[in-house]
Amino acid sequence: MSDKFYNEELYESIEHPDFFDEEQLLFIKNGYKRLFDDVLEKVEYDTDKEYLRIEEANFTRSPINKRLNWCQIVASVRDKVEHHRQQRIQLDFDRNKPGFGFVDNLNAWTTTIVNIMEKRFREIGRPAKVMDIAFHNFSQGLKIHCDGQDILTKLKNTVPRPEHHPNYKLEEYAPKEGGTKHAHQGLVNLSAQEDKATIIFDQWFPYSTYYDIESDLDNLDEKKRPVITFAKGDKFEMFDEHIRGLTGKPFNKLTWMQIIAPEWHLQLPVEKFHGLSLNKVLQFGKPGQLISWDNKRYHMAKPFMVGGKYGIGQEDRLMLQYESLCL
Repeated sequence: MSDKFYNEELYESIEHPDFFDEEQLLFIKNGYKRLFDDVLEKVEYDTDKEYLRIEEANFTRSPINKRLNWCQIVASVRDKVEHHRQQRIQLDFDRNKPGFGFVDNLNAWTTTIVNIMEKRFREIGRPAKVMDIAFHNFSQGLKIHCDGQDILTKLKNTVPRPEHHPNYKLEEYAPKEGGTKHAHQGLVNLSAQEDKATIIFDQWFPYSTYYDIESDLDNLDEKKRPVITFAKGDKFEMFDEHIRGLTGKPFNKLTWMQIIAPEWHLQLPVEKFHGLSLNKVLQFGKPGQLISWDNKRYHMAKPFMVGGKYGIGQEDRLMLQYESLCL
């Protein structure tokens, strides 16, 4: 058995219709509606001209008693005409701080969701321990990244990069309790457009990082994460690991034209994908459908926005996101 904190055999990227049945889907969505209404009470805005969008509601559970011990809700107030953001709201709840009762009341609901998911994963031959869940209703898509093992928060949040980047000592980045073997991650469609999708690449890396090789450090997609971003001119090595499967070649232009709509070509030119190759495009499908891929694979959302000529406006793009560990 390997003594590494990750598996080198990767999970297949899959679509699985009806992962949740109608009753389970209703249970999850009703709970989310209660959460949404509770957040509404905490925010002041002009209901005639504006609306609230919870972009993400993230939860973590204690590894000891499985109860929620942290939650972060990020929302935006947007105007109903152009859908521009008027306010950004961030609500942080920590078990050791006042106000945690708001989250504590969600324990039964989130625990039931996790139990349903773990049972279904066993049934479809993809057994895993669900680590964290989140609700995503983003206003724009995430760029190319992977969600492997997190490095220590102190280093991850360091701006600018230390001068000795990327030659870090183990104690600078490695979790003190050691890494955990991540399994698969993915999304279940709760209320999103069927034709939206996640683009999965063949390439992978054991630590959570961004792949932004056409941008220099002053123009990164994730300006607050230079330490965990592979940028222009970087070698593809970091934290004593390297990106697996890089082609060293331009991305297939026909494939790029198929997966990136013309209105996004200027923002996401084919050069941004150099060295990558397409694994699969996983369609969201109907509500209840699961899409799932290996936690270490680079991936991105099929581009979208809420505003503009091609925007989805006030429509929901609500997904249940999860990450899991090997049993």
